[in-house]
Amino acid sequence: MPKKKVDELNSLAKKSKHVDEELFSEQRSNILLTAGNHYSKKTSKWYNRLRESSNASVDSKLRLTKNHIHKITKGYQNNILSLAPQVTPTPNNPKELQDQKAASLNKAVWEYACYTENLKSKISRWCQDFIEIGECIARVYWDPNQGELVGYEQKLDDNNEPVFDENGEPESSGQGIFSGKLCFEPIYGFNLLRSVEARTIDESPWLCIERMSYTDDLKAMVQDDPDKVRMIHESRDETYFVFDQMRGKYGESTGQTLVREFYYRPCREYPNGYFYIATKSVIISEGELPFGIFPIVYGGFDEISTAPRHRSIIKQLRPYQIEINRAASKVAEHQISLGDDKIILQNGSKVTNGPQVPGIRTMMVNGMAPTILPGRSGEQYGPYIQSQISEMYNVANFHEDAELTGQGSDALAYLYKSIRNKKKFSIYAEKFERFLVDLCKVYLDLAKNYYDDQMLIPAIGRAEYINIPEFKSTDPLNFSIKVEPLSEDVDTLMGKHLVLNQILQYNGGNLEKDDLGKLIKQLPFMNTDEIASDLTINYDTATNIILQLDRGEMPSLNKYDDTAYIAKRLSSRMKMSDYQLLSDDIKAKYEGLIGACEQIEADKAAAIKAAQDEFIPTGGGRVKIDFYVQDPNNPSRQVRATVPQESVKWLMDRLQQQGSGMQDLLMQDKGVQSEIAELLLNQQQQSQGVPTGEQVTESPQLQMPGGEI
Repeated sequence: MPKKKVDELNSLAKKSKHVDEELFSEQRSNILLTAGNHYSKKTSKWYNRLRESSNASVDSKLRLTKNHIHKITKGYQNNILSLAPQVTPTPNNPKELQDQKAASLNKAVWEYACYTENLKSKISRWCQDFIEIGECIARVYWDPNQGELVGYEQKLDDNNEPVFDENGEPESSGQGIFSGKLCFEPIYGFNLLRSVEARTIDESPWLCIERMSYTDDLKAMVQDDPDKVRMIHESRDETYFVFDQMRGKYGESTGQTLVREFYYRPCREYPNGYFYIATKSVIISEGELPFGIFPIVYGGFDEISTAPRHRSIIKQLRPYQIEINRAASKVAEHQISLGDDKIILQNGSKVTNGPQVPGIRTMMVNGMAPTILPGRSGEQYGPYIQSQISEMYNVANFHEDAELTGQGSDALAYLYKSIRNKKKFSIYAEKFERFLVDLCKVYLDLAKNYYDDQMLIPAIGRAEYINIPEFKSTDPLNFSIKVEPLSEDVDTLMGKHLVLNQILQYNGGNLEKDDLGKLIKQLPFMNTDEIASDLTINYDTATNIILQLDRGEMPSLNKYDDTAYIAKRLSSRMKMSDYQLLSDDIKAKYEGLIGACEQIEADKAAAIKAAQDEFIPTGGGRVKIDFYVQDPNNPSRQVRATVPQESVKWLMDRLQQQGSGMQDLLMQDKGVQSEIAELLLNQQQQSQGVPTGEQVTESPQLQMPGGEI
């Protein structure tokens, strides 16, 4: 594996900065243009003097800013963010239960990261860089000094030996130990360097991030190497010029050192990738990329032909903004120099105040009547300025940002119209979504390697604890799940809500409770997971059991489990084509668990049968029923039977239990029905003293609605 020296790294960085120097300058000026800092001497008192002066010389010039770039760039951001750009892991093969569960677990981890890391605000910032700078860049990294506090480091003596207190307990040094956390770091485009030979950023064999770091922090990183500490200490007197967005210019930075982080992609020379963290004089740290995962994610706005970098929309708007500012400045100059009316008098003429009349001002003129020359307001530039503004917005395609208004009260009609007339920024929205997709992939790849079980439980929930291996086994990620863009704007959510409402309204009564619960969970405008948890508990339990069996584990059944539903799901799993690819040991566990479910169901049916022969209660009041018997006092006539109230209730309870049990049995697979009936028959024979397997002349038949088994 070839190793780079610090001189080689400096040479790579110098060449990269030289080839992209013009682009970096443009990206920095884009930030200033968006903020309204269009002139370098915007704070000069000379301009204030001109605005406050009652007159100005012909050589005086004003510089005004009509900042339409800010409005257009914010409009682009609003159009992209109004689509609520987000991504979601989906099953690579929707029919595979393992892929479904892997996608569900990865989705839970990603959504938990979005919540804990406040990713919505970071997405807004990346979108701003995407529009204004033309490039959005992020680095995903593991920070061991963040996360939850798990303990304290033990104090060491001068010989680096652990120190204990008088009770023999380890003495704390006061420095905390944290669980660690995956972090997102936004990177500006002008701080990212690439290989000069690369045709695209994705094809660049390495990327470099430049940043300013405090010199003392760098020395702490290499405190065990005196030579590196000395070389970093010598650079403390160097002065760097850093771009300051707030001041709109470069400022001096002392006490800091320029650090370059080189990241090499996995390749033939570096099978697991490689990284260097270096200053101009020394390499601070180097090694293989953690788990071979490239940590930098890149997205661009407008491609530059024959170049790997991207430009902002401001590139096309800059000339129009300059011309609008120039014309607006000329209007201000005319208003200052020619704005007031002027009176022209002949030689010898004199103007004096006349008599004062209420509401009327009079003047007296000696000589020729004066000529009044009206002032100029600069209106001659108005049509030209308007034409430039209109052309600027047309170039930016910003006329498509007209607000859509719904007509009528029909929600479906409004939805269809909204979909038909939806704002079209698909070219740029798809590029930004692609950036989010790559960001999600990198985060999930790192999460399954860094996060332990205790760190994953808050994300996926304790109910999914047994499925953590499913999350960590998605390697490589694309084989089990795929990450797709998810644009959940209001129109999309409303359409989803209306369709699900129609399904529940017209077909909800014909659905099983598990299917009904799964539909309710898809409703977008409420916390449906908690509402439908009782309806889908059997489905979730059976799914977890199937995943355990596929991993080679043997799950245990709870006495409260719905074994009839579990047997139904297991038999359905055995019919799938990929079941034949499982090992014989796993197949045997499937058959053993189905046998256990069948035995439990047979025991339930036998209990119901035995309950029919138990003592019938005779308590309670006497009630008449619609069943006629012979009158004991007059055998020639019939009367309604009178029976105890508890006897009627006992009969109704037994009929209800038997009917429910038979209905569940009928819903099973035919093979499962046959095996349960056989088990029940054997139990009845054993209860009658007949050995299992002997021929019985008259064996009781298991009566079921619709026929016999």
